[in-house]
Formats: sequence, C-alpha cells, structure tokens
Amino acid sequence: MQGPSDIAGDGEVDGFGAPPQIEPDAAGEAGESDGGVAAVLASLDERLAESQRLLDRQLDLVDRLHNENQALRTGELRSAQSPLVRDLLRLSDDLRRMREAVGEQDGDLRLVHEGLVDILGRNGVELFAPQSGEPFDPQLHAAAGTEPTDDEALDRSVSVVLREGFRWASGEVIRVAEVRAYRYRAAADSAAGD
Repeated sequence: MQGPSDIAGDGEVDGFGAPPQIEPDAAGEAGESDGGVAAVLASLDERLAESQRLLDRQLDLVDRLHNENQALRTGELRSAQSPLVRDLLRLSDDLRRMREAVGEQDGDLRLVHEGLVDILGRNGVELFAPQSGEPFDPQLHAAAGTEPTDDEALDRSVSVVLREGFRWASGEVIRVAEVRAYRYRAAADSAAGD
C-alpha cells in the first residue's frame, strides 16, 4: 500500500507540487518583503479586531432584543391574566370571610382556600402578609384604621393585618395588604382623651 509520501515526487508536498521557493535577488528585497508581510498581518489584525467588535455589538443587540421581547410577552400575559387574577383574589377574600364566620372547625373551607392560594402561587401570584411591627409602607400596605400606642418606636408600623396582599413573583404588587397601623400618642395625650 502506498502512502502520501510514496506518491509525491521529489520536492512535492502530498502530490500538490513543490512549495514555492522564495529566494530574494538582493538583501533589500528580503527586507521589503518582510515589511510587506508585517503590514498585511497588521491589517489582518485590525480587520479581525473590528470583526470581533462588530460581533460583540451584534450579540449585545440580540440579547437586548430578546430581553425586551420577554418583557413585552410578560406584560401582555399579565395584562390578559389580570381580570382573572382579580376575580380569584375576591374569591380568596370570600373564602377567608367564610372561614372567619364559621370558625376554624370547617376543614373543608380551609382546604379550598389553601388550594386556591396554591394555584395562584403556581401561576406567579404570591400572597404576602406583613408582620406586626413592620414599618408601614404605602406601596405595600393600605391603612384601614389606627391603633394608639404609647411606644414611640411602634409609631407608623403595622399593628394587625386585616387582609393579605398579593404580588407577582417578580415583586410587582397586585393588591396591597390592608392593615391597621400604630399611631403614637404620648401618655399625657392618652390621659387627656380619657
């Protein structure tokens, strides 16, 4: 069996003919040839750097467009879901009121209410309820009354949650939590009011 070196003749490389021999006629031509090669390599490096810059810019543009597209889709989906979500939140409120009316002995209502909250959660809607003593935040809470306190540290903080709030998993509030907030009254003010 013949290999590539057996087929190629003297001076040939893999049967494609002899490689060209560059023999400068004079010492000056060799220097000019090296300078020309260096200039061509420098030009290629510049073109390669420019191509890489353009490719990076194109990738950034694709990423930005993809993110904008995803945000638009999310907004459209939320807009379409909003009426349904609001109705489900009303149903959740009704179930909570029914549970309060009959007491906690009715396990079926509790299961239905927990199931509804779970369904909402699986679809990107989270229930949230502030803790007592948490600072009142009008972006998250709606004041449905106040409770007097003689502890100045509790002033303008959550006293009790009357109705939980709901928000999208991204943090955007759908419905604020309804709370009572503490209102500081100095001991002298309290005594004067009695």
